[in-house]
Amino acid sequence: MDDSPSNGAEPVKALERALIGLRQQLDDVTAALRLSPGNTRLVIERVNVMKRIMLAQTEIDRRRADIANN
Repeated sequence: MDDSPSNGAEPVKALERALIGLRQQLDDVTAALRLSPGNTRLVIERVNVMKRIMLAQTEIDRRRADIANN
């Protein structure tokens, strides 16, 4: 298996694109929550999206470190 930086960069780029989508989703849920602050479903959805953002960012950071160390 070839672990060159060029091969490792593509998964990072895909994760970054997904992260952009998650941030947009967070913005959308936050806007909906402003209109309906008592909506428990939206609160839970917002927390879940924030968790997914955190996990995606952690994975991006890990992969970037792996690329830098190779």
